[in-house]
Amino acid sequence: TTVMERVVFPPRIAGGKSRIRACQASLPLGIILGESEDLPGMICVDEVASGSNGEAAGVQKGDVLRACTACQVTMETPTWQLLAGGIGQPKTKRFMFSVDGRPFEEIMDAVASNRMDPEERPAYLVLERMD
Repeated sequence: TTVMERVVFPPRIAGGKSRIRACQASLPLGIILGESEDLPGMICVDEVASGSNGEAAGVQKGDVLRACTACQVTMETPTWQLLAGGIGQPKTKRFMFSVDGRPFEEIMDAVASNRMDPEERPAYLVLERMD
C-alpha cells in the first residue's frame, strides 16, 4: 500500500527571495551535488548534464536540495516464522528524507538508495531556488 503525506519545507535562504519546488525524475538523475560554499551546511546542485532526466525535470545548477525520496530495506518477519526460526522477507520502505543538517555522505546514500525501489518509481526532489 502507498501512503501519501504532505510535507512542508519553509525556505531556509534568508531574505525571502527563494521558493520551494518539488520535481520527480527517473534514474539516473544526471546531476552532481556538492556542499555549498555560499550557504554553509546546504547541499547544492553543482552540475546538470545536458539531456539528463534531471534537466527534463527542471533541476537547475544552484538549486539547494532540501529533501529527496529514499529507500530502506528491512526484514519483515511474521511472529509464527520467528517461532519456527525463520529469517523473514525483505521489504523496501520508501520515504521522504530531509537533508537539512545531515552529513554529505548520508545525503548521497539517500539519493542513491532510490535504485533499490522494487517498483522503479521516479525519485522526488524538493529543491529551493533563488528567484
